[in-house]
Amino acid sequence: MSVSTHLEADRNTVQQQLLPAYEPLGRLTLVYLLGSLVSGYTEDADLDLMMIWDDPDVPAASLREPLVSRLEERQGVSPFVVDYRDIHLERYVIAGQEYNVAHQTLTSFEAILQLIVDGRRDGTEQVLDPLVATAGFAYGELVLDRQGLGQQWKSRLSTFPSVVKQECRRAVLVHRQAHLTDLTTLMRRADWFKFHCVLVEAVRTTLRALFALHEVYYPGDKWLRQSILRFGLDAEVLTRFDCIFEAKGSALERAVEQQAAIRRLMDLVEGHETGQHWPL
Repeated sequence: MSVSTHLEADRNTVQQQLLPAYEPLGRLTLVYLLGSLVSGYTEDADLDLMMIWDDPDVPAASLREPLVSRLEERQGVSPFVVDYRDIHLERYVIAGQEYNVAHQTLTSFEAILQLIVDGRRDGTEQVLDPLVATAGFAYGELVLDRQGLGQQWKSRLSTFPSVVKQECRRAVLVHRQAHLTDLTTLMRRADWFKFHCVLVEAVRTTLRALFALHEVYYPGDKWLRQSILRFGLDAEVLTRFDCIFEAKGSALERAVEQQAAIRRLMDLVEGHETGQHWPL
């Protein structure tokens, strides 16, 4: 089965089984698909859905657990339902396909998007990364948009906020020297665990900026190479990204190559003027 045929079958399941099952639990106003399957990165993946509720709270776990039990086709599996801070999630399998269903209130959903549009930081401690959450929606597929709010927000987000470019670029410039100094020190000590912890943080910060400067909302840490290709970032970004994760030789030789690659990616951020578009 091709990816498109696979996804079409899943869409039908969402429309014919999932939405009718969830709608009695509250005022379901917006549902969208997101993730690697929808992006076309792979056909061997779960299907991620986000359900937005126009209610003070998402449906309680006590309401969702019986529904999950009815939908789950695997025998002897306890309902997987999570409520942890701003994460509300359940998983189950229908016709061999795993579905990951997350929930937000409309108030929370719009507040996250507004943070990105305004370029503000949220003072509350959240598990969800607002920039990644925005990417999931902006590049996701609407399957329910009862009040037209989804289309309105997609239209607003189609103009990439210049303040996001500025903030992501600033984060690289502020931390650049500390990251490079730490990498050098850790190489000298042969502290490879800590070296790679710092390297991952430096790569994440730098790629967030490179995507933003390309007017792309950061899609998250999964499938980054595929995202670089999908959104058409500069060829050197892909080359240096590959150098970081395909470095050869001894531990020290790999570390030297990785540091040189992340330094060059930082150079691309530092040398880019936020008021300009990337060359095509």
